[in-house]
Amino acid sequence: MYPPGHVGLTALLFAPLACWFRLTGRGQACAECLCVAVSLSLLPDIDKLLPGLVHRGVTHTLLFAAVFGLLVPVLALLANRRLHGLGAEHALVGYLIGVGSLVSHLVGDVITPMGVQALFPALGTVYSLDIVRASSPTANAVLLLAGGAAVTLAYAVPAPIPAPDADEQPEGLSAPLWSRR
Repeated sequence: MYPPGHVGLTALLFAPLACWFRLTGRGQACAECLCVAVSLSLLPDIDKLLPGLVHRGVTHTLLFAAVFGLLVPVLALLANRRLHGLGAEHALVGYLIGVGSLVSHLVGDVITPMGVQALFPALGTVYSLDIVRASSPTANAVLLLAGGAAVTLAYAVPAPIPAPDADEQPEGLSAPLWSRR
């Protein structure tokens, strides 16, 4: 896959989690995690820029995803002791977002003829579903549009309206208006 395909696939796979964040009233966490996931979804292709690394080599493995997924909670803790949406106390969620975004890259590449050695260095087997060429403009556009649509739909889920605190209610309105007789 090319970058648009990877970004779209990551957004598509992230959409159910975005929906859950929205339903639980954690809109800021949703935005933070989506930005991190989409940004990291291109990290495995850093092997194209670094001399000595083979494309779709070590950076396209589950081991790389597991190790570099640690970047998310560590950088979040270093950057800000308390994130506004997710909260630094949820390091596990940050780790899963990091690993998930990197694994989504592998999913995008496993559907191409070249495939990936996802279990390297334990196994050198190349895994490929050989569904579509990485360079296919149609496949990349479809994934980008599908991911964008899925995230848009996830953001359309209404966030719950928090109940007012007892201190904020006007005097004499201890129960909602619709329940009064």
